[in-house]
Amino acid sequence: MITRLIVVTVCGALTVAGCATKTFVQEQMSATENKLAQKVTATEASIDRRAEAQEAKLRETAERTGENREALDVAAEQLKDLDGRVGEVDAVASDARARADQAAAQADETTAATQDAEARLAHRLAGRNKYRVLDTKAVYFDTDGTDIRTQDVGALEEVAKALAADPNAILELQGYADSQGGDRYNHGLARERVEIVMRYLMQQHNIELRQLHGLAMGKIPLGAGDKATPKTLAEARRVDLRVLAPWSSWEDRTAVDPASGAPSSAAIAASPVMEESTPLPADVQQGGAPQSDGAESPARRRLPAPLRNITPRDLGGE
Repeated sequence: MITRLIVVTVCGALTVAGCATKTFVQEQMSATENKLAQKVTATEASIDRRAEAQEAKLRETAERTGENREALDVAAEQLKDLDGRVGEVDAVASDARARADQAAAQADETTAATQDAEARLAHRLAGRNKYRVLDTKAVYFDTDGTDIRTQDVGALEEVAKALAADPNAILELQGYADSQGGDRYNHGLARERVEIVMRYLMQQHNIELRQLHGLAMGKIPLGAGDKATPKTLAEARRVDLRVLAPWSSWEDRTAVDPASGAPSSAAIAASPVMEESTPLPADVQQGGAPQSDGAESPARRRLPAPLRNITPRDLGGE
């Protein structure tokens, strides 16, 4: 009995204890589940918040990316427009460089032309008192005569043309007489012959007095061993004419035409061809004609040695 009571008591106690333990376990499990549910809920909430934050950042990034794309498109358009403007500037710069080069070339040409003009002017100024003999002539007179002979008119006309063609040209006149008679008489006769020729050129051809330079040289004495023949006396009764022009004027007249390489028409027109001197008086020619064995004329003998070999061809004539 007692044993059964003990057994029953023990069983009851065990039953009560088992029931208490199950309830505890259930309570603990419930509490754990609640905690887990809360943690899961909190985790989900945190994940949701993080996801929303990430989505917000992604949207912000997308918006910024779109703005950056728009900015890049605008920058690309600006760069394209800038490239066009740079191209225009390059074209303008190239044109400016071409114009600058052309201007520099023109400046060089102008400088060269100026230097050439200055050199020519300096040359002209340096040679303004240097003259070139264009031609020489002689007009003869009868014994004790001062009248110009008919056969000398053509020679004087040619001299007048040469003086009129170049206003800077001058004519030197040197009057002579033969060896007969006194020195004073012959000097006066030579002066009158020079004056008559000058007067003829001034009155008949309007030659300016400034272009005429005359001097009476008097009589020409005979050389040692020479005899006073009609020919030598006739050759002494003369006025020597020398047409001279400044070197600068002669260079201008003989300028070469750059296109053809030949003397210009103006140069040819300004360079008259002068003929031989007039013949001696008729009474002398009857006594004997001048020799053609290469003997020089009296006018040429009076020239300096370097000028005696100058021919009309050297002066532009034929």
